[in-house]
Amino acid sequence: MTELKFVRLGLRQRQIWITLRLRWDRSPWTCEAITKRLPIASQIWHAKWANNEVYTLLPVREEIYRPEWTCAYPGPGDLMYLPIGRDGIRLPPNAPPIDTSNGLIDVAYFYERGSSLIAGPTGPHLGNIFATPVDVESVEAIANACSDVWFSGAVGEELLLEAVQ
Repeated sequence: MTELKFVRLGLRQRQIWITLRLRWDRSPWTCEAITKRLPIASQIWHAKWANNEVYTLLPVREEIYRPEWTCAYPGPGDLMYLPIGRDGIRLPPNAPPIDTSNGLIDVAYFYERGSSLIAGPTGPHLGNIFATPVDVESVEAIANACSDVWFSGAVGEELLLEAVQ
């Protein structure tokens, strides 16, 4: 099987997309874990603690987290895999039902500078960067839509992640 090189991340209601390059060179385990799950379509939320981040939550299946290209200060356009153990789960209000018995995976897209994973309700929370933007213009375009999730709300919005050939 040929390694998938790119994924497309989007916000369904807002009809905006960005193409990201999978970083097999830096995070091969994470790329493998995520690509097995594609396509992903799930409720989106905006971060409270990390600042300029939108994310979705997935139940852990058989994945056993392996730290790879870990980061505490993600940059614009970084897509991260952040593991959440069963003891650290704090679901957003009105979250749809999700199996938390094995923990969760926070798939987080960072759309602007100034994000930090150091301070949060459970302390520092490092994760793996597994995809980076193909071009700066796309990061700037989707940033407005991600910011709108914060100001206008996330009700009914889905984060989509799919393969790009």
